Amino acid sequence: MTKSIIAILLLAGLPAMSSCSKKESGVCYCSYLSGDRTHYDLRGMDRQQQIDSCNRLSDLASNFAGSCKLKK
Repeated sequence: MTKSIIAILLLAGLPAMSSCSKKESGVCYCSYLSGDRTHYDLRGMDRQQQIDSCNRLSDLASNFAGSCKLKK
């Protein structure tokens, strides 16, 4: 009975977990060695500003063993 409940809860949570991983264009996603993740919404900028800003964020993240990538 307990295994059935756990299985149902896991299956119900799968769509929610997968929706969190959907990346949007114009957003800079950063990840760190510690496992932390952040994102910065740069959609209000033109494309070159987005690239420059995400590169700068990546430079700053590298001080904390991290890197950032802009979703195209």
